[in-house]
Amino acid sequence: MEHVLAIARESEAADGVAPLDEATVLTIRNRPESARVWEDPDGFALLVGTEVSVVVRPAARGQGLGGRLLSSLLSESDGPLVGWSHGGSPAAAALAGSHGFRPARELWVMRRPMSDPLPALPAAPDGVVVRGFRPGDEDELLRVNAAAFAHHPEQGSLSLSGLQERMAEQWFEPEGLIEAWSGSELLGFHWTKRHSPTLGEVYVVGISPAAQGKGLGRLLTLAGLHHLSDVAEVHLYVEADNTAAVRLYSGLGFTHAAADTHVQFARP
Repeated sequence: MEHVLAIARESEAADGVAPLDEATVLTIRNRPESARVWEDPDGFALLVGTEVSVVVRPAARGQGLGGRLLSSLLSESDGPLVGWSHGGSPAAAALAGSHGFRPARELWVMRRPMSDPLPALPAAPDGVVVRGFRPGDEDELLRVNAAAFAHHPEQGSLSLSGLQERMAEQWFEPEGLIEAWSGSELLGFHWTKRHSPTLGEVYVVGISPAAQGKGLGRLLTLAGLHHLSDVAEVHLYVEADNTAAVRLYSGLGFTHAAADTHVQFARP
């Protein structure tokens, strides 16, 4: 799979956006037997579960290779499929449309320059303790994550092995996984991600449905931003139609540009 990752890195360097999402990269690295790949020296089509990825070297684009790779994949695949156009590429949209895929979801990237002053961190509600992750928190973390993202097709299915896989990555910081507890009950969490000394991410913010309406989303988001206050920029991913989350992040200084839109295409 190193050939696949090398082409993906080359594509990212040219386009400024990664063509494979984190879950796909983790699968390629740690469970390559779970992926099917159709390879060419200048590109590949990849199938992980029901998710399709097609990537072509920048120098080999415009010659029909992406279409041939996708056709090969589809000729050996049954059932509904989805695929992402990271960055909303018109060429990717045309390729998807010509093979029966239609737009299904939009994911926004929102960004905040950390040179802008941060709001003060509000006090936690009475009886709520805010702290970093500790070993033994895993079950409660997975419980809240499943409840908070019950209708989210990717995040809501996070398992213990998936959690451990991400915690084994070099970027993981226990103190950057910020949790709000009431006694032995986890109410919510904000998992931050430090990509580099200059770039951070609001990786996941999850609030238990039973704890919503207490201001924990804003409190935990701000706690994570204060944790990342030494970087130059923080970004996040949010569903375009999640108006409550977009409003929260906009109020904290995040903005969205049209080029920072990822589109998911689905084929029945």
